[in-house]
Amino acid sequence: MNWKRLYALVQSICIVWGAAIGAGILWAMILTGLCRFAFKLDEKPAMLFIFCPVCIVLAAYWIRKLPARLRKAGMLSDDPSRFGPWFKG
Repeated sequence: MNWKRLYALVQSICIVWGAAIGAGILWAMILTGLCRFAFKLDEKPAMLFIFCPVCIVLAAYWIRKLPARLRKAGMLSDDPSRFGPWFKG
């Protein structure tokens, strides 16, 4: 494995997993807050039975869906000429 491929792998893992976990946490917090308000739940059961499962499911969903969308947006690159200024020339 050369440095360009290693860079692409690390870039993909960090950006995709970070964005997926962040999006999963954000939407799970919003849903948990709405459920706590609507059903008058305490904090511990809401976090255990709503936040954790929703966060895991949403993170898995985003890990599956984000790479294509991030490539289209230009945040992920597979072409070595587009890896960044470190590998030009």
